[in-house]
Amino acid sequence: MPSSEVSLALFVPLIAKTDRVDDVAGFLGKGYELVQAEPDTIQWFGAKYDDHTPPTFLILDTFRAEEGRGAHLTGKVAEALLANADALLAAGPEIAKAVVLANNVRDTSAGVKNGLRVLLEAKPETVEAVREFLTGALPLVEDEPETLVWYALEFPGTNRFAIVDFFADDAGRTAHLNGEVAEALFANADMLLATPPDVKKISVVAANVKV
Repeated sequence: MPSSEVSLALFVPLIAKTDRVDDVAGFLGKGYELVQAEPDTIQWFGAKYDDHTPPTFLILDTFRAEEGRGAHLTGKVAEALLANADALLAAGPEIAKAVVLANNVRDTSAGVKNGLRVLLEAKPETVEAVREFLTGALPLVEDEPETLVWYALEFPGTNRFAIVDFFADDAGRTAHLNGEVAEALFANADMLLATPPDVKKISVVAANVKV
């Protein structure tokens, strides 16, 4: 299946107050309902980090153009998030704009349940090399049938990158972690990265995927 034609993203970690975790999950469920009315928000994921302290969630959404991203940032989901931030969140939210370097989106009609969030900090002299590594990883991902959704992101103006991917079950996630992309990333980490890859397992709370 061809990669989805998205070029921009928003990456929004949400640190929940310890007594409001269920409420944040409920908020993401309502966000899913709202985002369905946004035709220019192409993919939207709300997820929770597994076994993470403090309890942390993530919103990831993608767009074909800046017009769509701008509309989302002034839309009902963002409005509701900011209106409820003080009550639900321990900090933030910190909304990071990202460029989609490469992506692959397969048929997700059966649902996505598990995911990975990988943060990468390039050495100052290896930013271009990390960018090339991530774009060059796409053919390897396309050969992984159980990796249903995969994004390589760059945060402009920084030396930071991210990989976010989603799977139907933990078997698919495990296969990816044991696959060629992960093997190549860790084999090149000392050469390319200022710090080791920060890998977190996540679970999908809600998702709306257009292709």
